[in-house]
Amino acid sequence: MKQLWPRGPVYTDDPAFKITTDSVLLADFAAAGNAVPARCMDLGCGGGLLSVLLHHRFPDARFDSVDIRQDAAELCKENYAANGLVGAVVCMDARKYRSIPRPGQYDLVVCNPPYYYGGKASPDPDRAAARGGSLSPAQFSGAAAYLLRQGGELCVVHKPEFLTDIFAAMRLADIEPKRLRLVSHKADSAPSLVLIAGRRGGRPGLAVLPGLTLTDGGGSPTAEVRRIYHIGEK
Repeated sequence: MKQLWPRGPVYTDDPAFKITTDSVLLADFAAAGNAVPARCMDLGCGGGLLSVLLHHRFPDARFDSVDIRQDAAELCKENYAANGLVGAVVCMDARKYRSIPRPGQYDLVVCNPPYYYGGKASPDPDRAAARGGSLSPAQFSGAAAYLLRQGGELCVVHKPEFLTDIFAAMRLADIEPKRLRLVSHKADSAPSLVLIAGRRGGRPGLAVLPGLTLTDGGGSPTAEVRRIYHIGEK
């Protein structure tokens, strides 16, 4: 178990899925919403990184998580306990979301799904098990609509090429896309990630936020990335 930054939370990596930029950016994006959530759900939680990071911002919130792998769920429980998180961690297939208790009671649902769903299975058994339960845009939108209260928010990180599918699925699930942010490695490179927030029962109106650039001209982290990663804190 390691400390993520000085005086920050502690965390043990999920061996199948290490700490990645997309999860760290998603946690920061979700935390920048308009309201402080009382109850959060992480669909496909892995080791629970999103919950751990969000708990640092919202220490009084309850965090529940589900993952299809038993080892991931057990690791998530350990990370919850080490950081004092309150909430339930359940091993289950998130596609069977109607088995999740407390429908319509969540303020925030977060999801960092495998981006290329329905493709060839990975030769790595842990990754294959996780991606065997991977969520399509229709599935994670349906799950979020079931779990969120009216006005609650779904935040997801994905690939820009799937934006049309994601927006269509969210609207069919009565989740209106409200915030969009494109992420690029360099200022002159095409976006490689997209951060999306949608509100259950929301009115039409999408705010396209300034793009997030990960590195400057010299290849060093930008000021915003340094803030997100707590780089330089003592």
